[in-house]
Amino acid sequence: MPSILDLAQHAVAAAMQAGADFADAYCGVVRHADVAVDNSSVLDCHIVRDYGIGVRAFVNGGLGVATVQSLEPEAVARCGEQAATIAKVAHPDPDFVALPEPSAAPEIAGLFDDAVAGLPAEAVVQWCKEAIAEALDVEPEARVSGGAGFSVGEGAIASSTGVALTRPGTKVELEIEAIVQRGEDVGFYFDYDIARRMSDFVPAGVGAKACREALRFLGARPVQTMRTSLVLGPLAVAEMLGAVIEAANADHVQRRRSFLIGHEGAPIAADCLTVREVPFWPAGIASSSHDAEGVAKQEMLLLDGGVLTSYLHNSYTAHKGAVANNAHAVRGGYGGGVGIGPSNLQVALGDRPETELIADLDDGLYINFAGLAPNPASGEVSATVDFGFRIIGGALAYPVKMAMVGSDAFTLLRAIDAVSSDYREEPGTIVPSLRLRDIQVAGAG
Repeated sequence: MPSILDLAQHAVAAAMQAGADFADAYCGVVRHADVAVDNSSVLDCHIVRDYGIGVRAFVNGGLGVATVQSLEPEAVARCGEQAATIAKVAHPDPDFVALPEPSAAPEIAGLFDDAVAGLPAEAVVQWCKEAIAEALDVEPEARVSGGAGFSVGEGAIASSTGVALTRPGTKVELEIEAIVQRGEDVGFYFDYDIARRMSDFVPAGVGAKACREALRFLGARPVQTMRTSLVLGPLAVAEMLGAVIEAANADHVQRRRSFLIGHEGAPIAADCLTVREVPFWPAGIASSSHDAEGVAKQEMLLLDGGVLTSYLHNSYTAHKGAVANNAHAVRGGYGGGVGIGPSNLQVALGDRPETELIADLDDGLYINFAGLAPNPASGEVSATVDFGFRIIGGALAYPVKMAMVGSDAFTLLRAIDAVSSDYREEPGTIVPSLRLRDIQVAGAG
C-alpha cells in the first residue's frame, strides 16, 4: 500500500493535471482512545481509527477544497480533481500569489513515543479509575467528571511546489473536575496533565488536586465594588495571553477583526512582559519543525519587553501584506482548512515567587482561572471571577463570588507590574503568575 506521503503527492498530481495552478494536500491517519468520566464513575470508552485526505487547489487565486475519508489511490486522485474543478469556478483572488517553496528545519526529538503507541485502552480506563479514587479519598461525597485519552497518528503534507513532509506524533492526556456540595454551598475546580510521551505524563495526583481545590472554594463570599490589585495564577495567565497572541493573527488584522490593528512594533503591555514562541522544544505539545504549509518554523519573541514584534502569518497573509512569511499556518487535520496559530509559548520569568507577589498586597484578588480572554475584535474584557480569593494583609483570606472584572486588553496588559519566578509547565510551555495594579472589580455593592 502507498505511504500517506505518496498519497498526498498523488492527490496533488491529480489536481495539477486537472488544471490547478497550485495545489497542496494533507493526508492523515490517527488512532485514538477516549474514556469519559461522569458522576464519579467511568461512563464510556471509544476507540477510533480515522483517516483521510484534504486537497486545496488554486486557479487564478480562486480556492477549491475537497476531502475524502479514504486511502484508496483512486479516491485520492478524484479528490484532487474535484478540488481543481471547484477552483476553476471559484471567485479569483488577486491576493493569492503562490504556495511556499520547500525549506529545511531541524528534526525535533520526542514527538512520537512507542510507549504511547503501544498503550491498550484499558490503561486509560485505569487512569480514570485511579483519579476518581484519589478524589473520593479527599472527599467521599465529591462528584467527579472529566476524562482521559491518547492518540497515535501520522500526517503528510505535499505541494505542487515540492513540499514533501511527514509528521508522526503521539499525545496522552487526563482532565478531572470535582464538585463538592454542602447544602447550597458548592465548590468546583479541575486539574489536568498532558504530554506527548509517557515519561512526561503524570496522572497520579490529578484527581486529588482537583478535589482539594474544589474544597477550598466552599464558603465563597461577595466582595464590594473596588479598584484593586489582581494576581493571576498560571491558568488565568495562559488564557489571557493566549487570546492576546491569537489577536495577532494577520488574517484577523487584515480583515479588520482584531483589536491589535496598527499595533505591530508598538508597546501593548508593561515592559516586564516577554513572551517567546519555541517551536523546536523536544516533546513539546505544540512543537513542529514546519508549519502546516511546509514552511520551516523559527523561534520568535512575540512580545519583547511589552512590544508586539510581529503579526502571525501564513503564506496567504504574508503575500497580501507584502511581508516575510513567519510560518504560522495551522490545519485542523485532513478535513480542516488552513488557518493561523502559534506553537509553544513561554513567558519570561521574574525574580520573585508568587507568594511574595501576594505578600506585597494589603488588599486584592487572586484569580486561579477566569474568562479574562479579551474579545478578539474589540479587546474588551468582561469576566466573572468564579475561581478567586480575596487577598487581605498579604495572604489569601477567603474564596469570592459575585465579582466581575470589567476592563480591556490594553489596560490589563499595561497594568502588569510583576512576573513570578515560579510557574506551571506543560511540555513546551512555561506560564508564571502575573500581578496587575489598579483594576476595576465589580462586586455586590
